Amino acid sequence: MPIRVERWEHVSWVIIDREDKGNSLDYEHARQLADIIRRECEEPSTAVVALRGAGSRFFSTGVDLESVANVRGAEDAMRLMGEGLGGVCKAITGCSKPFIAAVNGHAVGIGFEMVVASDLAFAVRGVKMGSPAVKWGMVPPASTTIGQYIMGQKSAAYIVLTGELLPSDELYRMGLLNGLVDSVEELVSMVEGVAAKIAGNSRWAVREAVRVMRASRMHHLTEIGLRSLILSTARPEAAERARGFLERKR
Repeated sequence: MPIRVERWEHVSWVIIDREDKGNSLDYEHARQLADIIRRECEEPSTAVVALRGAGSRFFSTGVDLESVANVRGAEDAMRLMGEGLGGVCKAITGCSKPFIAAVNGHAVGIGFEMVVASDLAFAVRGVKMGSPAVKWGMVPPASTTIGQYIMGQKSAAYIVLTGELLPSDELYRMGLLNGLVDSVEELVSMVEGVAAKIAGNSRWAVREAVRVMRASRMHHLTEIGLRSLILSTARPEAAERARGFLERKR
């Protein structure tokens, strides 16, 4: 299964299993991911929902560029970015449980945006992260909005405007990550440990705290970012840049 779930004692692990594609997401897999996240957020047996990629190389390399290359106007852009990838961001920010990004490998583009949208984030040392959307003629939805409140305006602006990928160690210093480990095994163990601490608290109080914290960091601004992402993807430049990159890659 491209998107699979493993339910442990305290955590519903949602795993993007497209390692041969860099754990990237096209429309269908994004819709499936969003549906699974929403389902696991209502699963009574677990206290926390955590997202990671399969393997140790990629958390997610974001949107499958083949999908961007095939966009032909506003309707295609709305379907891919609004319903598909936008639906994933909304599922994360709308989760009634704490949502943790377990960054097992490189997190690029929408992969990085999912980390920004999460309540907590832990990563393996040395993995690269960032949003090169401007290189493709697009605008990222979360790092342009709530990213400023997490990392600070100057740090978010550097990531968004340069499109540069930064090592997890640097993003930890910026405040995006809660902790760093040396391996995927340690990453899973750390998330389980944090989830156990959360599980020992009042379920009602945790849910209410999550709701208040998300409201206070103005997650509704993600809607502004998503509109910019959809509009920028609908422009012919985005598809042209994606096709050019894919042709050079071939």
